[in-house]
Amino acid sequence: MNGKIRLLALVLIALLMFACNRRGTGDIHVAGDTYRAPEVVNSPYKVRVADVFNDTHELYDIDIIGLLWNGIEDSLKKKGMLWNPKAEGEPYVMEGHILTFRKGDMAERFVPYLGDTVLSVRVELTRGGRHLATIESKRKIAFGRGTWTPRAWRKIYEQVSEDVVNQAVKYF
Repeated sequence: MNGKIRLLALVLIALLMFACNRRGTGDIHVAGDTYRAPEVVNSPYKVRVADVFNDTHELYDIDIIGLLWNGIEDSLKKKGMLWNPKAEGEPYVMEGHILTFRKGDMAERFVPYLGDTVLSVRVELTRGGRHLATIESKRKIAFGRGTWTPRAWRKIYEQVSEDVVNQAVKYF
């Protein structure tokens, strides 16, 4: 009896492991037909990140310029708006400026107003040398909802980048 229970438990554990590890294929099944879901979003508007500047004039132990640059490019790529040299037409151009940045610390965030991660940026949007818009975004990860956020500095760059691209869409 004891051996049967062990065998049953082993089989159940194996089934759970296989069931939890199953990955979706991206296929859509409708009425017996299989359709492949579109993987890439494509937009007629193409945007190039020209440069990013550290206007805080402080040095950090992380690459804040690269984080913003890559974050904006990743957000543009998700929307199918990232310019490449093969694209036709003149692209929109973004130039980023990091105005304030405070890295913060998760251990210090347990005390209100201490250890907050803060980022504010300004992005200039141009096309053909003509200024179209100034986009500003500011985010803060602080005591409360963000207390348990490890590497909040990485997450805050993702949030700000998404916000900048979402605001820029209004000007196309």
